[in-house]
Amino acid sequence: MDLLAHHAARLLRTGGILAVLTHTDSAHGELRDPTGDIVAAAQNADLLYLQHIVCLLAPIRGGGLTPLPADPATVGDRSPAWFRHRRVHADLLVFAQPHNHHTPAGGDAQ
Repeated sequence: MDLLAHHAARLLRTGGILAVLTHTDSAHGELRDPTGDIVAAAQNADLLYLQHIVCLLAPIRGGGLTPLPADPATVGDRSPAWFRHRRVHADLLVFAQPHNHHTPAGGDAQ
């Protein structure tokens, strides 16, 4: 993730925007949220963290979320009841390049 963030930082011009769409995932029996790792990697690449936008994937009906049916490939009878969940949102993370990124050893600035 760090390498990708540094590559994006080098390619963005001053004022350029990087948007990352992500979501939680339930892999290997645990819930994983990559948001913190993505934000840390982008900030380590000297990108400015601007916004975290929650994008609903489930419709709102009767004042509440109506989750879409669970994917049987990811939620089976083998999962404990407390672990079963349905994805109702995605996360859009927005970063900006606040300055020119200078490449080392006489390279051109992007």
